[in-house]
Amino acid sequence: MGWTENLRTAFRPAEPRRGLADDGHVLEVPSAYNLRELGGYETPMGRTRYGRFVRSGGTRTITGADKRWLMEDYHVRRVLDLRGTGESPALTDCFAHTAGVTWLNVSFLDYDMSAPQMLPAQDTRNYLVGGYLRMLSNASAVARAFAFLAATRADECLLFHCAAGMDRTGMLSMLILGLCGAARETIIADYAYSFATPLEVDELLRRWESDRPESLPRGLDGRVEAISIVYDTLVEHHGTVRAYLRSCGVGEADIHAVRAHLLG
Repeated sequence: MGWTENLRTAFRPAEPRRGLADDGHVLEVPSAYNLRELGGYETPMGRTRYGRFVRSGGTRTITGADKRWLMEDYHVRRVLDLRGTGESPALTDCFAHTAGVTWLNVSFLDYDMSAPQMLPAQDTRNYLVGGYLRMLSNASAVARAFAFLAATRADECLLFHCAAGMDRTGMLSMLILGLCGAARETIIADYAYSFATPLEVDELLRRWESDRPESLPRGLDGRVEAISIVYDTLVEHHGTVRAYLRSCGVGEADIHAVRAHLLG
């Protein structure tokens, strides 16, 4: 089974229900796509908390009932849309004009990197690396995004998303988890969960060094290599995610607030 088939089965539960899956990361909301928790990850400062930051693909398909559940039961009160203006975010985000939700569009990149017409037939890894580094060079967008994250109250959950919840959302998730001290392998796994089930990803990454071509679903190897290169490049140039964020103009108060919201 290829990674696209894994993605469909991983985020389309057979039984219509809402709540956290047994893997501890996927939120099983039937009409949502690639909806996952940033809670439950180990860090040197403790385990990340649930119900603080969640990531997803586009929200246009979310039904009224599932939207109410996210707002009332999961306390989603802030939504950060990372898509570009060409993707009409204000018209295609179901939360954009919702009473009780503070919505903001901050464009990390003005196109969906994983759209079928965009993915190259060859050299996917370098295509992804180039796009991800371009996002990280968008310092003003990163600073605006973190200011919005930092303003989340203790009783609120913030949902951030792009079109598929893979690339732009993956970069912001990398920065949030990295800021909170998550290990490199945790950050890579969180990214890879968009392309195979969490249990598969955990096993694949455990075997990564020994038998990599045969053990990875088609396409996942290039993506794991891409996120690894991007994370290592950030650390090589800045030392830490915190130092990178400071170079983007993210203030100490915002850095502290984001850490405190996810770690308590």
